[in-house]
Amino acid sequence: MTKRLIIALCCFVSFSLHAQHSFSVKEAQDFGLAHNRDVKNAILGVDIASKQMLETISVGLPQINAEAQWQKYLEIPTLLLPTQDPEVLNEMKFGIPHTTSANITASQLLFSGSYIVGLQAAKSFMSFAKLSKDFTASQVKDSIATAYFNVLLARENSYFLENIVIVHKDIVSEMEALYTNGFIEDLEVDRMSLVLSQMKMKYANMLRRTEISEIYLKLILGVPLDETLVLTDKLPTLLASSISFQLEEATIENRLEYQMADLKVKLKELDMRRYQTDKLPTVAAFAAIGASAMGNDFTAFDKNTHWYPSQLVGIKISLPIFDGLGGMARIQQARLKFEQAKNDKSHIEESLELAYIAAQSDYLNAISNYNHQEKNLSLSKKIYDKTIAKYREGLVSSLELSQTGNEYLETNTNFSLSIYNLLIKNLNYQRSLGK
Repeated sequence: MTKRLIIALCCFVSFSLHAQHSFSVKEAQDFGLAHNRDVKNAILGVDIASKQMLETISVGLPQINAEAQWQKYLEIPTLLLPTQDPEVLNEMKFGIPHTTSANITASQLLFSGSYIVGLQAAKSFMSFAKLSKDFTASQVKDSIATAYFNVLLARENSYFLENIVIVHKDIVSEMEALYTNGFIEDLEVDRMSLVLSQMKMKYANMLRRTEISEIYLKLILGVPLDETLVLTDKLPTLLASSISFQLEEATIENRLEYQMADLKVKLKELDMRRYQTDKLPTVAAFAAIGASAMGNDFTAFDKNTHWYPSQLVGIKISLPIFDGLGGMARIQQARLKFEQAKNDKSHIEESLELAYIAAQSDYLNAISNYNHQEKNLSLSKKIYDKTIAKYREGLVSSLELSQTGNEYLETNTNFSLSIYNLLIKNLNYQRSLGK
């Protein structure tokens, strides 16, 4: 019996270890990048761009095709030939009922301006797909960090409210005992019971909020919802790294948004050049080899059938002369889109510079607000503890105690918000620096 119990316990421990994940913020971000669906789709986008580039390259490689054909004249065509008498024409049938042919043709593009520009555009598009993947990964990392902070704060507030509920439970129990002995009125007990009920409700709400925040973090990470999350980074550590700062100059060129806008300009320029090169000649070489078998009957597979060979080589030059002004319209459209892309790039550059200034200001304000709220919380706790002590000595009323408790809760809420703002503003500031 003991042996079975030990085996069952080992299995339970093994399952428990398997059904939980332990993450720091960075570990959570790394895990999320490997499992998040948006990141997976962005990686697939890079693979798609790679295949599209191969497709573009293939246009300039040799093209080889094989063709086999059999045909039978159900009625051999008739050809009319003139005779010495203008009024009389000779009717003659030309052709063989059965014709079988087999050919292999090969062609090689020698020069095409559109192809050369297309290769450059394919490489740029590949770079754009990689930037898009990095941008998606950056957004996912920020979302994971934000969700991580939310879970930590929700848990911290749950602990705080739980302790408050425990303290007020003891106070209500003490008041009920005093009321039983006739030292206080039932109004005092009812008033404090109401305060306790409100605190219990806030505690229950915070537990649900904690559960929801954990579920959201699991969804972003790609962790099964029935598994346990262990967060190894603690708020004091994260706060210490957020407060320890050194102001830096932003490098706008390092921002992915700027790089993507710059690459869009290049793509639009290449698009314009592609339409311009459509007016250049296209040169291609070609060759073909084949054989044909003909007869009154189908004898293509007979041993004695005679096959008549054919071979040819050539060069083809195509030069567009007039396309009804369609080419000119396409060039003008591409030029206008190129100008739009340059305007968008300038706008994004200005927006990023403004975002850096705003992020720096918000970050400094968040640090100041955090320090202010931390002092307020310390002072509020001190007042709350002293009020409880005075209440137990009979020096203050239950109304004053409940008011002090609500003020303490509100101060803690403000402190939690200041923590969240500081962590998020630091995240935004680091991103505005191009990191």
